[in-house]
Amino acid sequence: MKLKYKFLAIAATALLTLGVTSSCSDDDFTSSIFDTTEYPLDRSSVTFPLDTFCIENFRIPYNLRYVYKMEDIGSDMQKNLIPASYEKSKQLAVLAKYLWYDSYVTCAGEEFLKLYSPRIIHVIGSKSYNPVSGTETLGEAEGGLKITLYGANELDVNDIDLLNENFFKTMHHEFGHILAQNYTYPTSFSLISQGLYNTMDWQDTPDSLALAEGFVSPYAMSQIREDWVEVLANYVVKDTITWEGMLNTASFDWEEKEIDAQYYNTCLRNGANRDSVGYYISDGTTNTQGQVTGYNVVRKVISRDADDNPLLDEEGKMIYLEQDGVNGREVIIQKLDLVRTWLKDNFNVDLDELRREVQMREWVTDSEGNFVIEDGHLVNKLTAPAEEGSSKTLMETLLEEVDKFEALQQ
Repeated sequence: MKLKYKFLAIAATALLTLGVTSSCSDDDFTSSIFDTTEYPLDRSSVTFPLDTFCIENFRIPYNLRYVYKMEDIGSDMQKNLIPASYEKSKQLAVLAKYLWYDSYVTCAGEEFLKLYSPRIIHVIGSKSYNPVSGTETLGEAEGGLKITLYGANELDVNDIDLLNENFFKTMHHEFGHILAQNYTYPTSFSLISQGLYNTMDWQDTPDSLALAEGFVSPYAMSQIREDWVEVLANYVVKDTITWEGMLNTASFDWEEKEIDAQYYNTCLRNGANRDSVGYYISDGTTNTQGQVTGYNVVRKVISRDADDNPLLDEEGKMIYLEQDGVNGREVIIQKLDLVRTWLKDNFNVDLDELRREVQMREWVTDSEGNFVIEDGHLVNKLTAPAEEGSSKTLMETLLEEVDKFEALQQ
């Protein structure tokens, strides 16, 4: 039995068709798509603090509804979904403002967000699984108006990488779709990886193989428009160490090879006779008794003899081969340059400045603005002291922006 890979897919729904009617009367159009009648909030409600925060920080400045009390009519009725908890909704709200909206305000200004921001952010507590394809939908963008985020109940501020993967890469990804509805990406981008997109089986592609073909993620292989926004989103949220690691992986050709269990147990598992650096076990095969009989190894392509043993050069080093004619690293950099130019020309947004702003909000920096590295990893800023000598973390300080409205409750 071959086990399927589990990849986190980011789905974007088709454009919403807007109907337009005409009238001979002098219609009085408002600047908001919502009912602008002001209804007083229930001060006795336990959700009053978050509701007030959302009005002041999302509705008033950006005409945005942050919907965390799940609305069935706005959800996928074919899936078993549950609402987000109040505490997780509160965490996601302050993080969305701090890491997404405030970052764009700093780099592009409030008018940019007022013009291009979605009008609804719909937060769902549970994950959204797609049983047929074996994938998981992290978010959806609908008609340039609404972004849906799933899995809020599993939000964990202690893990920035997972936080980015599940939420903030998704936000930048879906926002990228919205921006692309205003200005289409250049035709030249569509030609770079022509013939390499895989709409049916992208979820079965290991990360390394996708990178070698010039895609920043397996999902980027699904279609051109997903490739475009995946480049944007990954570059913004991936720290320098991770991004350079991705480019290094993309520099090599990779292959998937089935090996028998005995060879794995006697050689690879213990690190002996390793014939290629960077290999990893992707999945296993079993017999009818459930015993593992073999493994699929993803490894760099090197020169080998007839017995599949590596051939070395005169210096005793492995000979890495380029077989598919694609330099993944160069392709990704080429795609990134097009995204960078597109953002600057059409929106006057500096992609590198945006990336720097986002990451300085996520990771601890020293007095000179350099990222602090401990044990080979950047240090989580959200769980670090908000200020030197402070007993409160940055996340606790952000949450105080909601909690301060508790004083107004009855």
